[in-house]
Amino acid sequence: MVRALRHRLLLVVAVAVVLVGVASVWGLRIVTDRNAERQVQIAAQSVTTWGADSDGIRVIDSGHFSSVDAASTVVALLTEDDRVVVATSDLPVTVAELESIAGGLEDGGTVRSDAGSQTILFAEVPLAGNVVFDGSPTPVDRALVGIGVEGADRLVTALALAALVLLAVVLTAVAFVVTAVVSRTTHSLTDLASRVERADLDGLAESPAAEFAETGAIAGAIVRLDRRRDATERQLRDFVADASHELRTPLTKIQGWAELHFQHPTDAATTDRAFQSVVDESERMRLLVDKLAQLARAESGAPVRERFDLAAICHEAVGDAALIESEATVELVTRSVVMLLGDSAALTQVVRNLVGNALIHGGPKVTVAIGVTEIAGQVELTVSDNGQGMPPAIRDRAFERFVTRDRRTGTGLGLSIVQAIVRSHSGTVELESEPGEGTRVTVRLPGAAD
Repeated sequence: MVRALRHRLLLVVAVAVVLVGVASVWGLRIVTDRNAERQVQIAAQSVTTWGADSDGIRVIDSGHFSSVDAASTVVALLTEDDRVVVATSDLPVTVAELESIAGGLEDGGTVRSDAGSQTILFAEVPLAGNVVFDGSPTPVDRALVGIGVEGADRLVTALALAALVLLAVVLTAVAFVVTAVVSRTTHSLTDLASRVERADLDGLAESPAAEFAETGAIAGAIVRLDRRRDATERQLRDFVADASHELRTPLTKIQGWAELHFQHPTDAATTDRAFQSVVDESERMRLLVDKLAQLARAESGAPVRERFDLAAICHEAVGDAALIESEATVELVTRSVVMLLGDSAALTQVVRNLVGNALIHGGPKVTVAIGVTEIAGQVELTVSDNGQGMPPAIRDRAFERFVTRDRRTGTGLGLSIVQAIVRSHSGTVELESEPGEGTRVTVRLPGAAD
């Protein structure tokens, strides 16, 4: 891992340095070329000043050629058909080469030519109307001017060599730095992985394995994940223990009554009581299993999405309660249409559980009020009663599984199912209760978009 990461970092640095070096050399090359072109154009323009008027004819004095530095500058005067009339002495190129160069030049352009150890940049300038005396007046059409640029080329070459040397030095230095930094970082990662593998997570976020910001963030995430895992495992253990406890009681009764029947097989009264108890406890177990299945479905994931009227569900709950409880009073405070987007069957279960809890635990002749309103894009469902209320010990744990005031009247899963369904719909549920003053449960859900 260290080797692979180190090689990748070195490759990135090498590519970056090479790109910088190439860009620098290329930039210098462009600058020197542009400077050489300006110089040759200036030198060419200076040749246009050589002519002087004499009896209405512009004559170029050949004496100007003696003032030209033959070691660095070439000047040749040409006729219209690219024939050299006169040129500077000690030419590094032949006359035939000059004529060939002149024939290939475009107006305003430049061209390079290698002449032995020299590199010459040529340009042309028009001289129409000028003559030179070479025994007799000879008309000239233009001048071919060249300057040596081998000095600039040597500078560019030297810079390229310097860039190569710098690349080698930088890569060597970076290799040492990267090796040290990467080795230390990967050592922290290795230590972190080792501690996670050993499940030694105590003080992990403050250990040397988390000395860097990156490894520290990983260590913190692992610690938080481990805490969530512990909480989940603890909840699972508690759930299994509670479910086992709830199922053990009816099973014990079923077993006891069955044994009693076999002890007195001829006693009809005992047999009837035994089988009735088996039926009652079996029904209790079936109800508990059904509630656990509802809770599992509610916590399993996202609910079905459909549009429905929550007020209509509450109205049905009022009608159902009137058929079951003759002494209690259940009323719907709000009768307007309140549309919701979600699982109508699951939210029907929420309303039934809340109303059922109020009727069962509120006491005789309890009055239950159901309200449904829409406030600021949220739907608020309230189920309140004027019954006995809850003692603080039960109220503070009301949404936990198997928490109930009376095992004979409920499984203690109703409010847990309500909370799971509401949370699966991205909602919240709150409970307020005081002994002797009744109970109020408020459910808030996102409203259905138009």
